[in-house]
Amino acid sequence: MADDTMVLWLANIDARRPRSRGRKLPRGLAVQDPDLKELSKAAHNLGITCQREQEKCYPKDRAADEPLDGRLVVAKRHTKTKTLKLLADEVRRIRKERQAQKTSS
Repeated sequence: MADDTMVLWLANIDARRPRSRGRKLPRGLAVQDPDLKELSKAAHNLGITCQREQEKCYPKDRAADEPLDGRLVVAKRHTKTKTLKLLADEVRRIRKERQAQKTSS
């Protein structure tokens, strides 16, 4: 991994997790049940270059036999916290848009 990239785990924005298990954002800014696909789509929408790595396990989950949730390797444009906030906001916007389409159908 190059110096111009950073690794983002789903645990970093998962509102269900405590900070001691990897959440980096305040619970109010975090997202319920984040998905690697929607996180990747959010990065794409924001113009952030990213690469999905699905067969990766968050380090703190290794001993707990948690499922492999994957990670996102993104180009470093902002700090990790700022990038996570931008992605969480975009995931919420995507979900809201999807919900609006369901109700209008």
